[in-house]
Amino acid sequence: MASTLYIQLPPRTVADKLGAWSEQTFSYCLASAEKNILQQGRNAFANLQTLVQQAGQTVLLVSASDVNFLQVAVPPMPFAKLKAAIPNLLEEQLLTDPADLVFVPSPPVKGQCYVAVVARVWIEQVLGLGVQLGAARVSAIALSDSLNQHADMATVLVESVQTERQIFEIAVKSPEQIASGLSIDVPGTVTDHTQVVQQIFAAVNILAPQASLQVYAEPSLEATLRQLFVEHDSETRQVQVAPLDWKSKIGGVSNQSIDLLAFLNSDGKQSFDWLKWRWSISLIAFMILISLFALNWKWWSLRREANTIRDSIQATYQSAFPKEPASRDPLFQMQQKINAAKKLAGQSSNDDFLVLSAQFAQAWDQLVPAQATATVTSIEYRERSLFVTPKNLAEVPVEKLRALLKERNLKLEVKDGLLKVFADVGGV
Repeated sequence: MASTLYIQLPPRTVADKLGAWSEQTFSYCLASAEKNILQQGRNAFANLQTLVQQAGQTVLLVSASDVNFLQVAVPPMPFAKLKAAIPNLLEEQLLTDPADLVFVPSPPVKGQCYVAVVARVWIEQVLGLGVQLGAARVSAIALSDSLNQHADMATVLVESVQTERQIFEIAVKSPEQIASGLSIDVPGTVTDHTQVVQQIFAAVNILAPQASLQVYAEPSLEATLRQLFVEHDSETRQVQVAPLDWKSKIGGVSNQSIDLLAFLNSDGKQSFDWLKWRWSISLIAFMILISLFALNWKWWSLRREANTIRDSIQATYQSAFPKEPASRDPLFQMQQKINAAKKLAGQSSNDDFLVLSAQFAQAWDQLVPAQATATVTSIEYRERSLFVTPKNLAEVPVEKLRALLKERNLKLEVKDGLLKVFADVGGV
């Protein structure tokens, strides 16, 4: 069963003071494909590496205070061009150089597009965490974007950050799917629990001033927050307060969630899922191995057959001419012996001058009526071949002449203006 490992990251201001990733501990949960919680808690970096290897996918939940979500009207254009145009469309709303930010847009709907904006330096550090963990498939989603969404109600998460100081993280996801968040750093001089909760209450009202609320809070804050909302907002809007758990944190994660690592060009980003395709790749590799084995087996068979035939010819030649040394082409050597024997007996061989010239003359005479201008300047015999010099090679129908000579077991080669005619011996 495929599972997903969710790792919650602290805000950037906290993480920078905690040192390297390998020295930190993280809140995590291991969930099934149906988002049933299989395992949860806090664990050190080294122990999370083991869980990453077991999980099919790793999702890093980035603090809501580190990601801004903006809504922008976009002209009709291909999504690839839209990604390049987003910084210009949002330029008036930015207080930072666009080169220092990463913009991740969602697919446009009715001319509107949601864009997640995060500092480039920070998201590259987040990506580095995924690489260090050894995750084959890693994505990063803002905590405010991963919250469970309720109809006609804004979802609010209130959670303390594990650090020496009093820091509380607030994440809000509105009914319009616009996410936001901030971190509250409570001064050390404030020790009254009621004052801390009042600051959290004020921050929630700033982020979600009018919408009905579904608040998920830690048990230590739940009762006090519920009392404040009942005292101040019971008549103006509906507010429900429930204990915070991992299901409420990851309930909104889906294929539509904006992956903050989607457009980072890095080796650690969303590497190819070899595990998903392992059976197809194994089957293709097995088929290739079988094909290679079959081809090599056929080649070995033909090689063995060729060796057998060559040895048989060699043995036949050695038995006929035991005093003659063997050559690399015994068939051709035997043909030479037969031609020599014919000459001793007064017979002509196929490569004698008279035979070659007579055969060539017959073929040439068949072409003369059709090509009257083709004439021969000279004929020379050497190296058991006939070298014919035509008056004008361009006027000689070479292909027709080659076909006629082939009928007489002769070959024709054209080189340097000469026609070379020689006997066609199969072994040469």
